Amino acid sequence: MVDAVRYVVDNGIKWRAMPADYPPWQTVYYHFARWHRRGVVAFLRDQLRRQIRTGQGDAPGR
Repeated sequence: MVDAVRYVVDNGIKWRAMPADYPPWQTVYYHFARWHRRGVVAFLRDQLRRQIRTGQGDAPGR
């Protein structure tokens, strides 16, 4: 599911345009929407941002 969501974001496609290699778009969107409602997407984004900034020598909260 994570790879499918990343594919949508990276390629800027619509959910319905998911390649056949991934699960049906409805399934992927369901999981994404659920993760978003529960704050998982924001948590992952914040953790990745913190890791990148720390790796660059910046303050994590900036």
